[in-house]
Amino acid sequence: MVNLPVSSALIGRGGELSALLGAVGGATHTVLIAGEAGIGKSRLIGEFTRRLDRETLVLSGRCPEFGSDGVAFAPFLAVMRRLLRELGVAEMAALLPPQPALANWLPQLAVHTGTAGPEPDRIRLFGEILTVIEQLAMTRQTVLILEDLHWADAASRELLTFLVANLADGDVLLIGSYRPGDSGPLRELIAELRRDPGVRTLDLAPLTRHEVGRQLAALLAREPEPALITTVFERSGGNPLFVEALSQAPDQIPADLADLLLGFQRGLTPPAHALLRIAAAIGSPIRHDLLAEAVDLPPDALHEALRELVTRQLLLTTDTGYEFRHILIRQAIYNDLLPGERTQLHSRLADVLRTNTYHSGNAAELAHHAAAAGDFTVALGAYWSAATGTSESVSGPERLAYLEQVVALRDRVSNPDELLGVSKLVVLEQLTECAVASGAIDRGIAAATAALDLIDPSADPARAAHLHLRRAFLRGSTGAGPGDDLTRALSLLPAAPSTLEHGEALAQFALTTVFAGNPNAAAPAAYTALSLAESLSAPALVARSHAYLGLIAASSTAADSSHEVVLRHFESARAAARAADDPLVLLDVVTWESAVLLAAGEYRAAISAVRVGLRAAQQSFRFAESAPILLVKWVQALTALGRWAEARVVVDEAEFERLPPLSRAALLVSYGKIALGQGDTDAARSYAGQAGELLGDGRWAIPYRLQRQLLIGSIAIQVGDGVGVDSALAEVWSLGDVMATLEAHPHDAWPVLALAARRCVAHSEIEGARSAAVVEGMLALGDSLSCTSPVDIAHREVFRAWRAGTAAGWDLAVRAWRGLEQPFEEAESLLGMAEWLAVQGDRDAAAGALGRVVELAGGLSAEPLIAAAGRVATRARISIDGRGGESPKVRESGAARTFGLTARELEVLRLVAKGLSNRGVAGELFISANTAGVHVSRILTKLGVASRTEAAAFAHEHGLLG
Repeated sequence: MVNLPVSSALIGRGGELSALLGAVGGATHTVLIAGEAGIGKSRLIGEFTRRLDRETLVLSGRCPEFGSDGVAFAPFLAVMRRLLRELGVAEMAALLPPQPALANWLPQLAVHTGTAGPEPDRIRLFGEILTVIEQLAMTRQTVLILEDLHWADAASRELLTFLVANLADGDVLLIGSYRPGDSGPLRELIAELRRDPGVRTLDLAPLTRHEVGRQLAALLAREPEPALITTVFERSGGNPLFVEALSQAPDQIPADLADLLLGFQRGLTPPAHALLRIAAAIGSPIRHDLLAEAVDLPPDALHEALRELVTRQLLLTTDTGYEFRHILIRQAIYNDLLPGERTQLHSRLADVLRTNTYHSGNAAELAHHAAAAGDFTVALGAYWSAATGTSESVSGPERLAYLEQVVALRDRVSNPDELLGVSKLVVLEQLTECAVASGAIDRGIAAATAALDLIDPSADPARAAHLHLRRAFLRGSTGAGPGDDLTRALSLLPAAPSTLEHGEALAQFALTTVFAGNPNAAAPAAYTALSLAESLSAPALVARSHAYLGLIAASSTAADSSHEVVLRHFESARAAARAADDPLVLLDVVTWESAVLLAAGEYRAAISAVRVGLRAAQQSFRFAESAPILLVKWVQALTALGRWAEARVVVDEAEFERLPPLSRAALLVSYGKIALGQGDTDAARSYAGQAGELLGDGRWAIPYRLQRQLLIGSIAIQVGDGVGVDSALAEVWSLGDVMATLEAHPHDAWPVLALAARRCVAHSEIEGARSAAVVEGMLALGDSLSCTSPVDIAHREVFRAWRAGTAAGWDLAVRAWRGLEQPFEEAESLLGMAEWLAVQGDRDAAAGALGRVVELAGGLSAEPLIAAAGRVATRARISIDGRGGESPKVRESGAARTFGLTARELEVLRLVAKGLSNRGVAGELFISANTAGVHVSRILTKLGVASRTEAAAFAHEHGLLG
């Protein structure tokens, strides 16, 4: 008998092994290992883990074959179950919040902690997993290994993305392996992850001829002949697994890969060969008790056959049984079975599982083998038992997969309702609820739709309403909105709401309706939701209802919708959110509050709300999802306040590239406004062009499209290009149903109307009937467009001042902008007022206004305004406090040498010197932990130091902490 040759030497992977070991505790937080099947990914990972310090915690999970069609989160389920076994329920619970979402994965934990409820937030689940890993890493180096990611399901890919974005501290290293040729949906994710500086990829190339020779020498325990090396190298293609197979019989090279892998069976005794075939039918891993029951061998013969397979390295031992040395070997053996042989083996396994009581907890395994044997009646009943049983080992994602099998098998048996004791509708309802709990959005929508097709709404309105609400929730989770499900559900529910679910539906309907531009229709639903929430003592719904009422009041021109009413609603919303003790609810509230405050011109309050929101985003692990809109509001508020230098560093380059396209476009428009104000028209054009490439045609993009056209028109005004202004205004006018669009967005429409009014007096005659018609239409709209905030009123005063051409009109605009603390707009209006004061002969007042223009513009480095003030002073022969139009000089800084560190990197360095972790730095600077890690890595490189401790010492020594 010839044993399967397996060498303990790792050949040809010294560089990759060094890279893995070097990543432990370093700036790299993720290593992705790519290579074809058999190339040695698992072998490399195994050697790496053997060389780690014994105190290192290694957590491993593997994506099952064809996992994209099976259990969601499969590799992470394995990791969390391993942790639960190692830590115990009590210690695991101590790492988690009350009623954790992870309890839906770990029923043993749910007994101790309670569950998160029927609609756990997926990001909350991800955050809990991150929290557990990071807290463990605080006491010991932790390595998380995820193998066979090419088989990862969609949910696992999403969780992987989250962890890569947030695991930034050096005490956690994530390692993933995958086959590039089989990666499918994973390809796009890998391409995205490769752009992260903290992610390193290792592409395992085939072995060279020399390395194949070294592997053969290790396998054969002798130096191979040159001809043998050449033959094996050419036939194996440098694949280590194939080299092992070929080394057994180099003179009998099979024709294809399957035959090559089947060669591993050569020389097996008949009992061992029979045992291996049953093991292939069971699949990997293989429980010893099931294998022993299924094979017809006496105990001594069984043990001898098992020893033979283990000695030959065809099977490897595990805690509870065995697993194949490589999945390709198992596939080759299974595929070599005749159809009848497969059916016979699966039938035997199903009989063992059904007739032996100690296998009673393996209903899912019974279902799998019964289905493979063609016994669909047994399979259907077993899948239903697995899905509805009380086993503590069955997770939510697994129940979902089992219920989907029940739906698929129902049509293949007779009398399924009688067999299961429930109708198809009940199964679909349970499937929908399980999908909601597991975060399986698309599968839940499909199940709810199928269930609704079976219901007569007139006969069972409550049941239909519940399914519509479930589908609305799932559709809303995709970002596409709830569709018409909310309306249908509310039409089916009783007129007098009495349940929390009804209240949530009303609140969601109110939010959807106010964003559709109909605040008056939204208000009754929001008030009803609020009343119900208060009666049910549901603070989270109270908070959201008040926030939506604040949005409604801010969008309405009704007499009872004053700004004081808006503020009262948000004050109540914040108080309720704090009572709910849910960061996610608080995040929702302050996100809407910051938008309302910004539109109202209360910029400092908006910034405070943004800071609260960013902290809540970090606490609820929603930074990547929720921070972008908050960062945009922060930059817009700073831009309005004239704090332009601050606005430009809120989002640094590393963070900017990770933002969604719409957020980047909004920021670019703000940057363009700053560049234009400071006289850099080329940069302003570039920003406007980049923003245009990012903006789509969706309704959420309309405000930013208006702002972009305003920027383009303003650039044209500044360079004296009247045709360019006309083109920008025409682009606005070409929006579908332009009057309704502008009336629905008055905050962004008023500046455009003011630009049209300026166009009439600032440049040459308007050319072309269409351009003239556009300007006339905008001027007419200015007589009727609503003003719902002080900012709208200020823009309206500018619009009127351009049209009236009086110092008094400009004075009203100056006062409006001064009250809003917007220095640039105040200076622009002062310039207009000064020109008319000079025309009227009031030289002293004009000089005072021009002096104030220079003062305000100087603080902003707004050179074009300073120059314009100088030109007005020259024409009117006015002295501007002895300064004329001279630009203030920027004095050289006496700051210490910064060694090439940017302002943001200096901030990070000072926090690192205080001992903050990457997540602590992120919390202080309102950036993601991943970005903080990137900054730390760059700081270490620029300072030429190896660790955070050395960086802190360097900073102290060179005075960088002042």
